[in-house]
Parts: sequence; structure tokens; C-alpha cells
Amino acid sequence: MSGKRWRDIDPPKPGEPTPSYEQPRKNPGARWKRKLAEERMEEAGEKGWDTPMNRRQFLDVAKKVGTGVAASSFLYPAFLAACGKTADQLTPAPGGRFDVQEAGGGETINIGVISIYSGVGAFVGKLVDHGGQLAVEQINKHGLPTPQIQTAKNGFPDFDAYNRQTVGGILGGKKIRLIARDDNLSAQVAVSAIQELITRYNIKGLIFAGLYDDIYAAKKILQQYNLPAIAAYGDVASVGQLYPQTNYRQLFQMFPPDIWGIQLVVGEYALQDRGYSKFAYLGDNTAIGAQGKRLIGDELAKHGKHLLAAEQYNVGDVDMTAQLQRIKGTGCNCLLIWGIAGDTAHALESVQRLNGNYIDHDHALGGGWHPQIVGFEGGAAERTFAVLAGDAARIGTMSYWYLGGIGYIPEFQPAVDTFKRRWGVAPTGGENNPADAVYLFASAFQAAGGTDPEKVINALETMKGVNFSSITPHQFTKDRHISLEKADMVGVTLERGRAAPTSPSYTLGTEFVGNSKVNPPIKPFNPPGYVGPTQFMRFNQEALLKKHEKLYGEVMLKQGFGTQCTKVPDSSTPWGFKLTNACKIH
Repeated sequence: MSGKRWRDIDPPKPGEPTPSYEQPRKNPGARWKRKLAEERMEEAGEKGWDTPMNRRQFLDVAKKVGTGVAASSFLYPAFLAACGKTADQLTPAPGGRFDVQEAGGGETINIGVISIYSGVGAFVGKLVDHGGQLAVEQINKHGLPTPQIQTAKNGFPDFDAYNRQTVGGILGGKKIRLIARDDNLSAQVAVSAIQELITRYNIKGLIFAGLYDDIYAAKKILQQYNLPAIAAYGDVASVGQLYPQTNYRQLFQMFPPDIWGIQLVVGEYALQDRGYSKFAYLGDNTAIGAQGKRLIGDELAKHGKHLLAAEQYNVGDVDMTAQLQRIKGTGCNCLLIWGIAGDTAHALESVQRLNGNYIDHDHALGGGWHPQIVGFEGGAAERTFAVLAGDAARIGTMSYWYLGGIGYIPEFQPAVDTFKRRWGVAPTGGENNPADAVYLFASAFQAAGGTDPEKVINALETMKGVNFSSITPHQFTKDRHISLEKADMVGVTLERGRAAPTSPSYTLGTEFVGNSKVNPPIKPFNPPGYVGPTQFMRFNQEALLKKHEKLYGEVMLKQGFGTQCTKVPDSSTPWGFKLTNACKIH
């Protein structure tokens, strides 16, 4: 055995595999082995790895900055899974998402991307690649859209005019390049990758689209280099860790805070609109479940309610019948399921085994156990859960998202068509955030007159909003580093290709059935028989109408988009009706 002490091992040179100093996924059985593993992680930190901290260190730091245990390890929902690979096993794909060229010259500006490209979360990296790379190609070919082009179509971009622009790049022709790295579901791996991106590739901005933990772990190195970063996927606002609440000024967030969704889907919808009084909770054994339980409990407490039961499952469990059997004994009206799409599907299959499928509002309130399902955005707002669950996923399942991520309106179809031409398929949802992150950075470089980090951060804080790939602008200010507001939040419900029979009846939205009564007629956006989430229009109405009167009112409501129930004639509104809660399904 070598006499060289472990702590004297040097960081790898470019091209060498990146070692992982995180706690093994299966803890060593012997106490001395666990202690040795933690000592190695701590010594790695002393050696200069920017944040190779173990769980205890991380939680200690989190407590000092006021973050709860659950929040400190919260992972972005859509791709949380136990991949099991280590950095040593990570092999960049040649010519693919892992760009292995050296740092670009003076004519290229590199932007780093941290996402998930391996294991069961690899689809997330694909979303990032599709959205981000398309934005890069458009900017390099056509430049940035002029302010006139960006809002030429009633506030939406004129893509035809943009595609006619012939001067590409920014800052006099400089090109943008994305250099992506796999976080491998490890914050340690992410920080090591960021170190490489900075020192080897001289990146001028960073897009986070991987672990939530990556954002925390990278704080030290981002502050060291004053490197601007945008969280395309990831939420630190819900736990009060976004500037100016903290000194993390380098970070900007364009993802909707989970706390807003819970306030609306639980507080406004389940409690006030539906009148439910009995709540139970089933969540996973990760920070998603822990934080969801805490935020839901806080919201219920504000209304004098509490969870009658709170059960937990392990990520990847396929049978949750035992937990749900105990929940069934509470007679809850509303069952809150907090986990990723696959686990949500298994939970619903377990509900079905107990004959507890949701039927309608009346059955949820009494007549057996048939609670309405309200789910986490990374589970019940994802189409994947409905596909996996089959007929166990019932119409009326509720979740939440944000208005900018709704892409089926006619005014935004040129963006969808551009995507289809490039990738040969329609966007599945989520590609818009990394695309707009690229546009935000490019616009900030242009406004700053270069890539000086302080000037770029200042530009992000002061420039006009960007919505080239979303239907609402992303804009920050010096005292607000989140681009969204609670008034941007929308409800999401599950529909299964046709309206559920109920009285009073409702019809599916224009995205399902088209609208021949408007001029020009609107064709259906979804294919026949489409099963998946769509916008629920009664959710957050007052705020949406106040901020987005034209888009939400004149376009979506008036033209029949989303599930609109129950419509009651009302001549006082521009669209001739109002929505009430008489619907027994929604």
C-alpha cells in the first residue's frame, strides 16, 4: 500500500476521471468505515475541492443560513432518482452533450450547463439540450431579436421576421457555445465539473438544470469567481435562499417556487374552492417529500387544519398499499401525493387496489373512500405519471405549473414549429426554460458590452424581460432575483381525451377539440385521444386576470383553452361567462 496520505492526492488533470468523495450510497456497515468515509470527504474539502461536503457538513451549514433539513437537500422533482453511478464511471460522449474541445477563442463565449445526462434522469438532459442548443443555433445564425421583433405579434415574437435576420452572434459577431456536464446526481460531481468549466473552458455564465443541491454546493465557487448563474430548473426561493434574502447575488431563478403552488392548490383550491376538511399525505423519503410535507402542513395550519396522516415511501417503491391502507382509515377527502412521476403512478395503482379511485367531488366528501388527488408538480403535472398509471390516473387529478410554460396557444405556435423543424418532434414541456436562460445570458452579454461578470450580473438585474421561448417574460431586478410572480401560477388537471360524463357537463379545451367559431379557426393542438395534464382555468383567476388580462382573458378564456368549468353566462365579462365551482369533477 502506498505511503502517500489520502489527503495528498492531487485533483485530476484535464481529461482524467473526476473522483467522487461523496458518502457511498450504501453506508458502510462498520462504524470505523463510516467514520473513514466522512473523514475522506472532509479532507477532500481541506484539499481545495470547493464543496465536497458530507451530509453532516452540509446540514450544519444549512442550519447556519436558516435552511431546514428538508430544504437543504431538495432535488428538482422531474428527475430525482437513485442513479447509483459515480464520477469515476462518467464517460463523456464524443461530439455530443459533453463538449471536449478546449476553451473557445475570443470569438466564442462559453456558457456552462449542469444537468443530468445519465441513468433514469437522462431525459432531463435531453430537454436541456433540445431547448438550450436550439437557442444557441438561433442566436449564432440570426443574432438577438430586436425589441420590435420580440413583441411584434401582439406581445409575442415575430419568428418569421427573426429568421430573416442575417447578422448572427452577439457583440459584433461572437458566437455562443454551451458546454454541458453531467451532475451524476451528486453535488460533489457538479462542483468538480463547474471548477473544470471555469478553469479549462473559461465559461462566462452557468445554467443549473440538475440537482437542487448543486446550487447550494456551488455557491462558494460561484462567489469566488463572481460567476453569474441561472437556475432553469431548481428552486431556492421557497426556502428563502435567493438574493437578497442571502448574499448569493450571482444566482437568478426562473423556476416557479413550490411554496406558491402549495398555497394555491391546497389553500385556495382544496380548502376554499372544494371545501375539503380531511387531508392525508403520502410522500417520498427524499427532501421532496420532507419539504412538501412541511409546506403543506404550514398551509393547512393557516386555515386551522392539519394532516390526519402522513405516510412515507422509498423512491422506487412499487407497492404502497400498506401506507395507503392506514391513510384510508382516516377517511380523508383529499390525498396529497408528493413524489416524482413514476412513484406517483405506483401510488395511484396502490389506491386503485384499495378501490379508492377518485370519482367526483360528492364521493370524495362521503360515500366510501374516494379522495381527490392533489400532487407535486414534478409528479402529477408530468404526463409521464398518467402514461405509467394507466386508468389508475383519473380525470380531476390536480397540480400546478406556471403560465409561461403553457405553449399551446396559436400566438406561440411559430416557436413550436421552429422546435419541430430542428428536432423532428414537438416539445414535450420544459425545453423553454433552458432556451430562455440562453437568451437571457446572450442579452445580458450584449447589454453589458462584454462578459465582465459584475457588468453581466448588473445587466440581468436591469434589462427588459426575455420571453423568446416562453409566453410570459422572464425579468429580474436588483432586489428580485426570481423572474416569476405568484400571479403567474396556473392550475393543472388531468384529462383523458374526452370530457368525463358529469352534471353539470363541461367540454375539453380548444387544445383538445379545436375552435371553429373563431376567425381564423383553431385546430386542436393535442393528438386524438391524448391523455395528459392541461391547464385548469379556474385556478388563481383573480391574480391571472389582473396581471395577464389579455393573454389569460382575451386569448385563453375567450378562445376556450384549458378545462373551463363550470361556465355560467355573465354579460359583465368580455368573454361572456364566468367560471364557478359547480363542476363535480374539478
